[in-house]
Order: sequence, then C-alpha cells, then structure tokens
Amino acid sequence: RKYHAKKNHISKFHRTHQFQFSLLDTAGAQACIDMAERWCRARRCEEDMGLVEEHDAVREALGHFRQLGLTGGLITINGVVEAFSVGELLNPDTAVIHLEKADPEIPGLYALINQQCAEKCFGSVSFINREEDLGEEGLRKAKLSYHPEHLVEKYRVTLS
Repeated sequence: RKYHAKKNHISKFHRTHQFQFSLLDTAGAQACIDMAERWCRARRCEEDMGLVEEHDAVREALGHFRQLGLTGGLITINGVVEAFSVGELLNPDTAVIHLEKADPEIPGLYALINQQCAEKCFGSVSFINREEDLGEEGLRKAKLSYHPEHLVEKYRVTLS
C-alpha cells in the first residue's frame, strides 16, 4: 500500500511511453554522459558550483565505471537515453546508488529507472542505499517517499 503512488507513476508511464531498459556498457555510458549534459544545460548548472562539481563527478564516474566497479542501467525512449542509474554492491545485502538522472519533464521516469535498476541490477540484495540528500528538500522528500527502513545521521567534524 505504501508504494501505491510509485506504482501509479510507473503505470502511467507504461501507458504513455514505449521504453527499453539496458544494462550499462561502454556505449551506454557515453550516451548517459550526453544525457547528463542535456540535464545540466536545462538546469543551468554553470550558475551553481555544486551542480558543476556534481556534473564533473558524473562524467568521471561514467567514463571509468568499469575500473570503479560500478554497474547500472539506462532507459531509452525513441533511441535516446532519458534516464540512468549507477551504483555498486556495498556488501552482499546492500547496494548503493551513486548516480541517478532522468528527464523530469517525463512523469514517472524517475520512479521507473529506480524500479528497473533495483530489479535488474541489484535484485539479489535486501537493501538499497539511496545515499545522501545533500540537504536538498526535494531530494530528501523523494528519498523519504520510498519509506527507508532507517536513516543514518551524518555529522561534520572540523578541527579548530
């Protein structure tokens, strides 16, 4: 019941779009980098240093995903990558999602890439760590909508 809204978003997506899910490979990684470039242009990343740094990290991670031991998947619509998710196994019970991007103009796409990647890339684990929300209210709300089993408190230590 608590995931009914997510199911509705995914069902609506299925009714309005034809898509293909693919596991991340070298060609797919480059297409994901291209998609991240479009995402960044649409959000005017150059005006936000945090987004610039995030975009650099996305390019580095996707450019070296094999060496970093990352896995993931992507969704194409009409042959164009519109969403991707990348992570790794933390241990036999837990996967960590490091990167996730989707076209926010396509309703249900974030829920779909999350569901597809969890099922097809990390279906053997009991837990998926969605990582830090970076203090972003929208991101925190989205992550809490998956009803996490627990949250880990983060602290910042500074030396004086």
